Amino acid sequence: MKKVFIIALILVAVALAVLTLLMGCSQEVTVAEVFNAFYSADDTAPVLLGSYSESSTTVRLDFSEPVKLYGSYVGQYSARSEGKSIYIVLPSTLEPGVKTTISGRVRDYAGNTCGFSVQVWGMNPRLPKILINEFTTKGTEKSPDRTELRILNDGNLNGTVLYGGIPDDWDVRFIFPDMDVRKNDLVVIWWTEELPQDLESRDGVINISACCSENLSSNNGTLVLCDTPSIGATVIDAVVYSNFSSSYQGFGTKGAQQRALWALERGHWSGDALDSTSSTATRSVCRYPDGRDFDNAGDWFVTVTGGSTFGSDNTSEPYS
Repeated sequence: MKKVFIIALILVAVALAVLTLLMGCSQEVTVAEVFNAFYSADDTAPVLLGSYSESSTTVRLDFSEPVKLYGSYVGQYSARSEGKSIYIVLPSTLEPGVKTTISGRVRDYAGNTCGFSVQVWGMNPRLPKILINEFTTKGTEKSPDRTELRILNDGNLNGTVLYGGIPDDWDVRFIFPDMDVRKNDLVVIWWTEELPQDLESRDGVINISACCSENLSSNNGTLVLCDTPSIGATVIDAVVYSNFSSSYQGFGTKGAQQRALWALERGHWSGDALDSTSSTATRSVCRYPDGRDFDNAGDWFVTVTGGSTFGSDNTSEPYS
């Protein structure tokens, strides 16, 4: 009986010691930390971030984490994994402006899988340097919305895409056909269903209809020019404009705000949006004639009334 009592005392003492130890560590070891130990395993599937044409026959798919293939093929294409990327070799050349769909499934190193089906566009090896040069967003039937591009060196525009919006959220877009251009050419995209019948032809000026019935966002929006319509395409140039309304940080709607943030967060624009308040159908927004390109509002001015210069040099007086 005495032995039992002694054993009981020892057990109580041990229990008290353990309790004291736990209480002394309570500020360092929390319940949440204990629970987190059970959730340390990776249970998130990889995410496809973008697709890129590395050459006329090779496509790169980038994922959010290192991945490997199921087998050595993605659909009918030969492929290999390398870190966070999958390289896919096409059976034949994918021409500029031509698209194909690639589907398959990958797995991360924790066993989580991701299925994908993505459109990939052929790479254009002759893409020139291009600037968005002038635009209007408050068009009328007589003076519809237009966007002018200035070509900085000889090349071809096949597959290039201009968004009224951003690549994954746009109101209108125009994908260029096979079109040779020369240095200093001006390409004017009319956001209309067809070109005006009385439009005069000028040397060095290419007018083209976007064949659309929708319009650019009037007061708050983005224009984004990319090398292809593929996910994760390279941005060539971008513009963010606003009338600085009282809601959503001056962009009026959550959608317009999100588009602006997309351009800002990826470094395609910096600082405040350019002020579109005073622009009209004939007061266009022009890049300064010196061609400055700092990706901010200082690159731009609004022309005087009737001073839009589509198809000619940006020599109009600024609106005051």
